[in-house]
Amino acid sequence: MRLDIENKILIPFMALLILSIATLGFVSYWNGYQLLLNNEIQNISKHLKEMALHIDDIQAQADLNEMELQAAQLSLIQYYDEVGRDGVFIKNEDGLLVNHFKDEAEWLDSFYPIARENKKGTFQLEKDVFVYQSYEPWGWVLGYGLSKRMFSQEVLEAQKYVILLAIVSLIFSMQASIFIAYNISKPIKLLAELCDKIGQGNLKEKINIRRKDEIGMLATAFNDMVVKLQINKTKLLEMTRLNEDILRNISTGIMTTDQKGHMVSMNTAATELLNLSDHEILEQKKLKEVLHQQILATLDAGKSINEIQVFHKETGEAKLYIDVITSLLRSETGEISGAICSFRDITERKLVENSMETLDRLTSMGQLAAGMAHEIRNPLAGMKTSIQVLKKRLSPEDDSSNHKLFNGVLYEIDRINQLITDLLNFARPKTPRYEIISIMGVLQRALDLTSKGKTEVTVEINFLKHNENLLIFADKDQIEQIFINIIKNALKAMRNQGALKINLSTQWDYGKEFSIIEFQDDGCGIAAQNIEKIFDPFFTTDSQGTGLGLSVVYELVKENRGSIEVSSRVDLGTKFKLTFPLHLQEVYFSEK
Repeated sequence: MRLDIENKILIPFMALLILSIATLGFVSYWNGYQLLLNNEIQNISKHLKEMALHIDDIQAQADLNEMELQAAQLSLIQYYDEVGRDGVFIKNEDGLLVNHFKDEAEWLDSFYPIARENKKGTFQLEKDVFVYQSYEPWGWVLGYGLSKRMFSQEVLEAQKYVILLAIVSLIFSMQASIFIAYNISKPIKLLAELCDKIGQGNLKEKINIRRKDEIGMLATAFNDMVVKLQINKTKLLEMTRLNEDILRNISTGIMTTDQKGHMVSMNTAATELLNLSDHEILEQKKLKEVLHQQILATLDAGKSINEIQVFHKETGEAKLYIDVITSLLRSETGEISGAICSFRDITERKLVENSMETLDRLTSMGQLAAGMAHEIRNPLAGMKTSIQVLKKRLSPEDDSSNHKLFNGVLYEIDRINQLITDLLNFARPKTPRYEIISIMGVLQRALDLTSKGKTEVTVEINFLKHNENLLIFADKDQIEQIFINIIKNALKAMRNQGALKINLSTQWDYGKEFSIIEFQDDGCGIAAQNIEKIFDPFFTTDSQGTGLGLSVVYELVKENRGSIEVSSRVDLGTKFKLTFPLHLQEVYFSEK
């Protein structure tokens, strides 16, 4: 049924009045309900405290051997069972000791785990409210159960005059609304009759209402509407072209789909990113599939989803980070017409964020390590000297067990001293002394120092494109320390048996040539959740390790203007990739 203007004005007024009064009544009812409930909870909480104090007195008597603990507990259970206060219950690990509430099958399984975890508080089910307090010495949970229906009846009884007042107010408000709607709609009806004649083609009829109120302004606006319509159409076309230009030139990929997830449109950036990903992404889950799955998830959930998808590139172990945002596409009426997906490559940003986080952690730990090392080293030197003096004072005829004891103490002091040395090297590494060095020479010395006596370890060195004599501009001692620490880690991971492959190669990037050194072992590997932590100071999964070896490696690589990457799979092995600029470029930039 078609409504006239009067009803269209009246009905919203009525709806607003009814909603306002209903809301006021509901708020009044809810506040009364909550007030009664909170007062009852406070009273029950006080009673629970009194119960706990009573049990404390019984516990004290048991501690003074005035009565046995088990007998005391049984007397308390019998007392509260005989008192029979409605809602009281006592629970332990074995079951209900006292229960003056409803059947335990309706609430116990939901209540008890929360009570044991939170120790004290309130817990609500659909029809009941529980107030509880744990008594830890006995493993008891003291509680009260309350039915919500009881509070609802009390609130309705207390609020009956408020409800009556609301009904009277509603009647008077409806009468006032009818009067206001009539006075507003009368001149509008007259204007509607003239508009209907113009709509039938009688263009000679003009709206000629000379009024100084809003109706007169409406008549003037109607006459101006036709003139402005063409102007607005031109502006709309210009805006449409501008939006198309923006979508075509924006760097963020944008896709739209229908309600079933079928592609509707795609801008230029989206096409380029998808074509690029087809060549670069190594994993089976292609970017197109991931986008399609997230679009379907948004359509199913009815809400926006923002996720950062990570892919492995075909070139090396580098990762590709794509920020994907999907949301619902709604029409002017609010109906869902499909989904929109925007995605962009944020790989560079993620690399910078990861580098900054690692740098901040290492800086903080370095300052702490330096302070601790200096404070420990001084008393440690005195301890070692004293032990050595005591050892010399022993005569050769003394028990050899004393010598073993002193030797063990000296060995442990040396271990602590080595740890302090590592701390100082990590916290305050020496200033690099740059020189042209041969990677192969330094690497061979590091292997001689670390692989000596490791007959079950096979070391294989591979040169790619005749790179046997790679030269870099770096500190020789620091590069040797880097190699030693990485090789030691590989040997520990392989438990001193297995194969360690070392690959030497070069690579051009950003117009510069870099040397690449890769260490690949077939040891136990590193768990995925630990990859981001391995360069943190003191992080180690080795019970005998200090957690400083790779932290020192990270600092030394950075000091020598290099970079380090790590990839690993559990039970398959780990690969460290070191990158340093070749010496010719470094000499050139150092001179500049």
